Amino acid sequence: MPWQYGGPEVEGECGVVDDRAQDGNAAIHYWPQDFSTDSGKPMGRHAAGEGFLTGFVRHARAEALYCHAISQNHAESFFCQVEVADGPKRPVHWVPMGGAEGLAAVGCLFTPGPNLRNFAFMRRAFDQRGFSLCGIIHTIASAQAMDALASLLVAPIQPWDALICTSNAGRAAVERQLQAVGDYLAERTGGRPPALPYLPTIPLGVDSAAFTRDPRHRAAWRARLGIGEGDVAALFVGRLSAHAKANPDPMYLALERAARRSGRKLHLIQAGWFYNAAIEKAFRAGAAAFAPSVVTHFVTPLEGAAHREIWSAADFFVSLSDNIQETFGLTPVEAMAAGLPAVVSDWNGYRDTVRDGIDGFRIPTIAASPGTGGDLALRHALELDRYDLYIGQASQFVAIDVEACADAFLRLIEDAELRARMGESGRRRAREMFDWATIVPAYQALWGELAERRRASGVEIAPPRADAPADPWRPDPFLHFAGYASRAIAPDMSVRIAPDAAAALAAAYASPVNSYALKMLPTPAEAEELCRLLAEAPAWRAADLILRMPAARHPFLFRGLAWLAKYGVVSLHEAHEAER
Repeated sequence: MPWQYGGPEVEGECGVVDDRAQDGNAAIHYWPQDFSTDSGKPMGRHAAGEGFLTGFVRHARAEALYCHAISQNHAESFFCQVEVADGPKRPVHWVPMGGAEGLAAVGCLFTPGPNLRNFAFMRRAFDQRGFSLCGIIHTIASAQAMDALASLLVAPIQPWDALICTSNAGRAAVERQLQAVGDYLAERTGGRPPALPYLPTIPLGVDSAAFTRDPRHRAAWRARLGIGEGDVAALFVGRLSAHAKANPDPMYLALERAARRSGRKLHLIQAGWFYNAAIEKAFRAGAAAFAPSVVTHFVTPLEGAAHREIWSAADFFVSLSDNIQETFGLTPVEAMAAGLPAVVSDWNGYRDTVRDGIDGFRIPTIAASPGTGGDLALRHALELDRYDLYIGQASQFVAIDVEACADAFLRLIEDAELRARMGESGRRRAREMFDWATIVPAYQALWGELAERRRASGVEIAPPRADAPADPWRPDPFLHFAGYASRAIAPDMSVRIAPDAAAALAAAYASPVNSYALKMLPTPAEAEELCRLLAEAPAWRAADLILRMPAARHPFLFRGLAWLAKYGVVSLHEAHEAER
């Protein structure tokens, strides 16, 4: 069955959209690198982002698509990816970054990560019921990810927001951290722990059809690698990183035992990319030392057609992840889509995807006891150990049952019918449970539920106050530093134009030291209009002067008076000074 989870204008290539929320749709917060595997060294989150965008374009039931992007260049990149994805033709719109009104027209903002904090405070300055926020977890082991999760308890996250967890184990880890942070906040403030955010579970998806094995690719790759017709080939796909993905030595040990017992010629294809030459040297040395009876092949870097074709070369898939950075694990699902039985560690998201004895085998794991890793966490917190070192050290204390793994390998090596049966079972499971045709509707059902919550909920967390900043962590600098200047511009101040205002204004705009701030200053046309108004009378009350300008620009032009005074275009006087 499908997965079940626990009037402004919007700028766009195709014009203006209606000012109404669209249940089941979302604007996608778009940075090109988050949705592309073209970096040469892609992470799982890049593959997940690229796959999601392609799947969403092809399978979403939506009248239009929206991206929330920082620039027109990024928006154009989004338009190009949509075009390449070759989904149904429909309008594609750009919501400029920070455009709360535009997001309200869509109804939801989806961001491909867990950091909802800044968007929640942005929305608080606008209308907390204006739209929903939806994020998703990937790795949750980094300090950055943990900080993003903790911030959910102090940011104005609402009941109509959600953070998608991609696995049950990942969700449990998120809940564990949030519970600990909430308990601390209660102790620190003497209050109650904040309510946890909505944490539905929806897995990552795959394009099942893209992984269909081809006999021609099988023949070509096996000939290229020297894999005989009667030989058996195991396949690992992903980052070739012992410290950040999976220590390969247990895999080598188990394959060696299975090879010796079977008497069959066994090959191991490791397809992916190395971060550097030292890591490659370590992998090759480990294979030689721990699996001398196994013929080892490295296909690196894995890119382009090779990534689609390499699955056809193998007889079964293996991934013995032992790393806390893993949260879901996409490659076993890709292997299942390719019809390969999967031998995986019983670890985190793998537990939700590969059914032991049905689609492959899950190999037992054992980790160090809770409470014995505080020193690792402290060293990472103090930046004595960088993230890669932290997760690598933690992985040293996770063991794979090598003997059970060898037994699983042996069964698959010796039984072609078992390989075929498990492979077909996995193929059906990938198509029915993890294809984007199933996952995208789950996303849209969630977004529709959030819209209903937004309309129905009577509770608003941390309603904004007129006398306080919307984001107390990032306050208005002219409020926060109000005591720095001798005085601040007041509505009843008198504004007078200087005799040489035109020359002073031209010099101000021409000054190269102002080039970085031009987009924040009054436009030349606005400044000239202010000067024209000031020339009509000897003095204007500041508030009255600004009221003569377009309403949408009032706060920007009111503060802009300080810049005009900075360059002697105008002078500002207290009301009692103007009367003298």
